[in-house]
Amino acid sequence: MGRNFQSHRGRMMPSDVVDAVKSKTCPECHATRCSDSGCSLSLDGVPQPYVLISLEHQASPVKENQPHCDYLFVGGNDAATCWVVPIELTVGKPSLNKFTTQLTAGAAIANDLVPANADVTFRAVGVHNGGIHRSVIEHLRRKANYIRFRGNSIAIELLRCRDPLTKALKQ
Repeated sequence: MGRNFQSHRGRMMPSDVVDAVKSKTCPECHATRCSDSGCSLSLDGVPQPYVLISLEHQASPVKENQPHCDYLFVGGNDAATCWVVPIELTVGKPSLNKFTTQLTAGAAIANDLVPANADVTFRAVGVHNGGIHRSVIEHLRRKANYIRFRGNSIAIELLRCRDPLTKALKQ
């Protein structure tokens, strides 16, 4: 806290954004794996450096009784985009309401952690183990169910358990 972050031509570099988020969170909630209840995402090939925050950890920046997603990924390098990605992992039949509620809450937490002047690319990722009904997918694609982050709305990216997170990190 109280750190100065360098910018390149007035823009924060992705590595500075990662450092800023790390400085606002307890190292105990920093995770090396993205998994919950038998569902996981591979972090192979994700942009470096990064921080993966377990929002389920008691030291996470989640306020008591506040809804939240499972993880928040923030990562990038000096030559590329900085990604901000709330992630909700679910097994069983995923519901539209769970994905939108949890990921919206994750976006709010990210908004508090990521410096206001940071130029970032936002994705909201819902992860499921199959069996997602077509009607749920159709509802997720409606603008009313998009996740808002800093004035922009984006559809939830659906991934299957054990997929690489990089599938969602496409411009």
